[in-house]
Amino acid sequence: MKVVEKDEVVAGMLNDELARCEEAFGALNKALSGLPRGSLHVRIKRHGKKEYRYHYLKFRDGARVVNQHVSGDAVKELQDKLALRRKYVSEAKGYEKRISYLNRILGKKVKGSGD
Repeated sequence: MKVVEKDEVVAGMLNDELARCEEAFGALNKALSGLPRGSLHVRIKRHGKKEYRYHYLKFRDGARVVNQHVSGDAVKELQDKLALRRKYVSEAKGYEKRISYLNRILGKKVKGSGD
């Protein structure tokens, strides 16, 4: 961009913002690696008049769909972790877009972009 090429102060500010965004993106990805993937489901089984509820976590492992049983005690904690994961994924997408935008402004080529 012409402004970046002419003004070193603006280029410096943009580079600082890019570094900050990349650091935040990396921290979010590190936090995401420790959180569970997938969604929580409930199965209901009936035996006569009795009704049993089974909670399980459903997620993909490559092409395979995995159903993992969750004990009744761990359901609330798992729901909180899944909600936190959704929040972090949303924030990470925002940082990813911002990093892409700053790279375009600064005229940098991104690895794997095919440019």
